[in-house]
Amino acid sequence: MIKYQEINLDNCSKELQFLLKLLNDRNDVSNLLEAFHAIINWQEFIKLVYFHKVYPTIYLKFSREDSTFLPMKVKEQIHQLYVNNTFKMLTLSKEMDDINKALYERNIRVIMLKGPALSYQLYGDLSSRTSNDLDILIPFHELERTRSILQSKGYQLEYEPPRKLKDWQKRNHHLEFLHKEKNCKVEVHWRLHPGPSKEPSFEELWNNRKTVYITDKPIYTLDEETLFLYLITHGARHGWFRIRWLTDIMQMIKSNPELVQNPLRVSEYQAFPLFQQTVHLLERTKLISVSYSIKINKRSKMLAQKAFTFINERIDFYHPPSKEWDKEGIKYLFEIKPFAQKLDFFVRKFAANSWDAEVLPLPLALHFLYIPLRPFLWLWRVIIKQKVSFRRL
Repeated sequence: MIKYQEINLDNCSKELQFLLKLLNDRNDVSNLLEAFHAIINWQEFIKLVYFHKVYPTIYLKFSREDSTFLPMKVKEQIHQLYVNNTFKMLTLSKEMDDINKALYERNIRVIMLKGPALSYQLYGDLSSRTSNDLDILIPFHELERTRSILQSKGYQLEYEPPRKLKDWQKRNHHLEFLHKEKNCKVEVHWRLHPGPSKEPSFEELWNNRKTVYITDKPIYTLDEETLFLYLITHGARHGWFRIRWLTDIMQMIKSNPELVQNPLRVSEYQAFPLFQQTVHLLERTKLISVSYSIKINKRSKMLAQKAFTFINERIDFYHPPSKEWDKEGIKYLFEIKPFAQKLDFFVRKFAANSWDAEVLPLPLALHFLYIPLRPFLWLWRVIIKQKVSFRRL
């Protein structure tokens, strides 16, 4: 069993300590280079920078330095990562604009999540943040039309979840499309998070949307308070294993400290424990120098300790290196749920679902039989090795 301890940077590698200090804007880069240059493994440091996807920030800090303590080869490697990311973001931006225009012409409302839009919204440019794909949010009733538009543009659905029963649209929250020639992935969301969870409706998000101009066409994104809520819950749901997600929160707080001092949206949608987890992580990792005097409860501290272990051990949350880490990830995902969601998790175990219906289709009047048959249906799926995707609930 993996043991979690209080967050203590002294127990971390020198490379991680150096990286965290660099990401704090209040620390002097020249002094840090002088203090750490002789005690860190520079190639290990570059691996950390790449894993946590913070090379745009690190490059911008190093580019202003002319220190003899910074090896030229290290500077060049991080510069190349920065250049590659800039081209990637420009390509994604063009694709985002094309998809946005296609949906707009067919009167499909779309809100851009993350990707180039988020980089521009948080940092004011496209090159200061990394992204691997595009995430768009649409009303659920427009899903099939959106799917048809993407497929006409060469995108293919990567996985089709069973749709035998209506539960599928709550158990899932997005579909993934891949354009093989462009090597571009688009996630089409109809919810911000997997259900069931308490979150704003699309209509509310649309009415409060923010407009960003990256090209000549308007791009719609989440308003600031909802974006803060979304980034906190998204980061928590991924175990915060990439420091990049924490630096996004840092950037928002730096621009608007009121988000931390008066987090109304966070409280409204039952995410206050995750908000406390985030603040505790930022303070204990010393990514921020300001203490907000927020009382952190025991549960949020425990969640922060687990998340920091994922960061420290470099655990890719959705590609864990072992079964033990996989189990820890599943436990963590359950622990971050509010009580109502935990209760619903168990209730849903006794309800008919699309995976059961795919193996053994039954008429509506006989759906009650799925409950006693569930162990046998599960065993049947294992035996015949059906390609059924079990999303972590």
